[in-house]
Amino acid sequence: MADFQIGETVVCSIEVRTTADVLADPATSMTITIKGPTGAEVVSAAAMTKDSVGKYHSDYTVAAGPGTYKVDYTATDGARITKHEDSFSADY
Repeated sequence: MADFQIGETVVCSIEVRTTADVLADPATSMTITIKGPTGAEVVSAAAMTKDSVGKYHSDYTVAAGPGTYKVDYTATDGARITKHEDSFSADY
């Protein structure tokens, strides 16, 4: 788990790959949700920035307070939804 300071920008990034391990874009959307240390959403299903085929990122400036943040990535391809979880921590 990565550690950050309050006020720093966390670059949350993810790669989307097919079952053949080839970078690919989800047909519908790629979103991110971040929950702060209290469990409250500080980012809610926000569209991610596409860097290139299958590579996405979103910047978040830590402001909700110290503790562990949960990051949920959601790739939607029509009716198929794929999720990935990650986390980071923040301190003063």
